[in-house]
Amino acid sequence: MRRILRLLLLVPSFALSQNPNSIAPGNQFFSAGSPPSSTVQVLYVVDNSVLTTYNIDPQTFQATAVGTTTMPAAKYVDLIPSPNGQFIYYLANPTYYSGHQKLYVFDTDATGVPGSTPVQATNANQLIGAEINPAGTFFYSVAIGTMGPLYTTNFAIVRNSINPANGSLSQPVTEATYTLDTGPSSNDCYLEILGFNPAGTALYDGIICSGPHGSGSETFNQRSVDLQTGALGADQQDYTFSYYAGSGYVGVQFENNLLFTFASFFNQGPNASTVQIYQTQPLSTTPLVNCASSMLAICGSYGSAHAHPSGEYVFLENTNYLTDILQVDLTTQQLTQINTIPDNVEKLSPDGSVIYGDNPDNAEIRIAGFNAANGEVKLGGSVILPHVIDDYWFPAERY
Repeated sequence: MRRILRLLLLVPSFALSQNPNSIAPGNQFFSAGSPPSSTVQVLYVVDNSVLTTYNIDPQTFQATAVGTTTMPAAKYVDLIPSPNGQFIYYLANPTYYSGHQKLYVFDTDATGVPGSTPVQATNANQLIGAEINPAGTFFYSVAIGTMGPLYTTNFAIVRNSINPANGSLSQPVTEATYTLDTGPSSNDCYLEILGFNPAGTALYDGIICSGPHGSGSETFNQRSVDLQTGALGADQQDYTFSYYAGSGYVGVQFENNLLFTFASFFNQGPNASTVQIYQTQPLSTTPLVNCASSMLAICGSYGSAHAHPSGEYVFLENTNYLTDILQVDLTTQQLTQINTIPDNVEKLSPDGSVIYGDNPDNAEIRIAGFNAANGEVKLGGSVILPHVIDDYWFPAERY
């Protein structure tokens, strides 16, 4: 069965220096979304099992190291912060997909630095993908089960309750089960969780399949969520995409009750990519926005793509390793380019007020502020990574 390293498939099951400057005209810069003054933007960098916690200044967007923590030894790691940053869930694997993954739960101080001793440590089995609901009360993960007949594998979405006092997890409850093709000469599928709507009343999941001769399909669904019990409803299909002979690919992101699809069509010549936006609450199969090269040249040809957590902006990498920022207008059904940032955007802070980009010339995380009220960008500092590979980094917030 295919294992996708970029997804960091390590989620367990449970037995129990720079000058800031502003891009774009405008008055004083304010953080996007007007977060509470007590909110601390946090960046975690893991190198050789040493986790360094950085705080991002909300005015200068410079990073300051505020603590280091020696974490359990691992070659591959993932880190999932709780929505308020009070707890972090550290997934450690000594060797890639060894079947010996472990999950460690840490509490954090007011700056986001985790304690030296985990609150909970559990053995992990062959699981992939995890998300925490917006209220921080339930931990959902995808479990890989036993092999079935005719090259199939059983998958499940499992739920753990989160102890609000220390972040520890309860015994798991199976919420949904799937039997997916995983044959060496047929479809090879896996299941992933993509997140929640802002109210936490819908969970989004995807079934991703590759097949012979470069064919494949991607199907994305939503399930209702009971806010009291965490129980999930039945799958309801949001979007599907299929391709043959490596002819295409789609990236999908759910933000603020909107579905963003970033589709590339390799068999249709140059400038054939699209950006489409759909309504998910309530669900609609007709796009609210359909941006192709006829609307904006960048929509027809781009590299990496990200939607802002507000659903009001799209970040598309252009051919010069710059990122164009497009504003979403659902009334006119248009995308409009309003700014450019001199980096490839890799990640955004949970509230979208901080942009994290990379540098093609060295192992460097570049930091900038983003004001969702007017699209203004303010360049900040950077963090130099010790290694080009084997370093992992994760944005978070602490409040």
